[in-house]
Amino acid sequence: MNPVDFKQLFLRIPPLAELAPEDFTITPLPGYTNRNYRLVNQRHDWVLRIPQPATNRFIDRDAEAANQAAACDLEIAPRPLWRDSSGLTLTPTLDASHSPTPDDLAHSATLQAIVAPLRRLHRSGIRFQGRVQLDRLLTRYYSLLSPQLRERYRLRIQAAQQLLPLLQDRDPVYIASHNDLVLENLLLGQDRVWLIDWEFSAMASPYWDLATICNAAGFDAQQSRRLLDAYCAGGGVMEESLLSDYRNLLQLLSDCWMATLVG
Repeated sequence: MNPVDFKQLFLRIPPLAELAPEDFTITPLPGYTNRNYRLVNQRHDWVLRIPQPATNRFIDRDAEAANQAAACDLEIAPRPLWRDSSGLTLTPTLDASHSPTPDDLAHSATLQAIVAPLRRLHRSGIRFQGRVQLDRLLTRYYSLLSPQLRERYRLRIQAAQQLLPLLQDRDPVYIASHNDLVLENLLLGQDRVWLIDWEFSAMASPYWDLATICNAAGFDAQQSRRLLDAYCAGGGVMEESLLSDYRNLLQLLSDCWMATLVG
C-alpha cells in the first residue's frame, strides 16, 4: 500500500488547506475498505477518511452522501465537516466514543443502546437512495473473482442461489438500512450509539443490519436471539431462522467482497 501524501491531501480539503500535516498528530485508525486517520492538535480533532480506489468501483458516492445526510437528521450519524464526490471526508471526532468489544456486547444495556438507532432508522419511513439486491451483489462479486477463487466459493454460491428465491418470498420488506454494521462502524458514545461509514446504505431487509452485527461480533444462536429480542422490544416480530439465513448469505457476500479487494 502506497504511503499517503498528506501535504497534497491537505491542499485538496478546504478546512485543511491553510494548515500543514506537521501541525497535527496523525494516527491510523482501523478500516477495511478505506484508510482512516485521526488528526489532532490543540485546536482540532478530526477523522480523515481516504477511500481506496477499488471501492469506488462498487459504491455510489452520491447515494452515500444523501443517505448519510438523512441519518444525520435522525441524529444517529455524525455530520461530516467536508466531503467530496470521491468519498474523501473530514469529520469531527466523537468525544469519548469507542467501538464495542465482545465484552461490551455481553451486557443487555449495550445491546439496547445499539438497537436504539437501528429502530429509529428502520422505523423512520425514510426512503434511502439505492436498493440492495443480494442475489445481484453475490453474482457481481463472484464474477470479479479469479478462476481459482471462483472454484473455492462455487459450492457456497450454488447453495446461496437455491436459498435466495425462498428468502425473497419470506422477507419482502425493504427499509432504510446501513448495511455495513461491523463493530468498527458502531461507536458507543456517552449517551448514545452512533453509526458511521454509510457507503453501503440503501433500502434493504431489516435482517441485513442485524445479521451483520451478529456476524461481526461472532454471536452464537443464543446471543443472536438476545439481539433480536432487544430489537423487537416494544413491538415487532422477527424470525430466528431468517436471521440465520441472512447471516450465512452475508458472510458469503463479505468473503467475496474482501476477496475482490485483495485479488
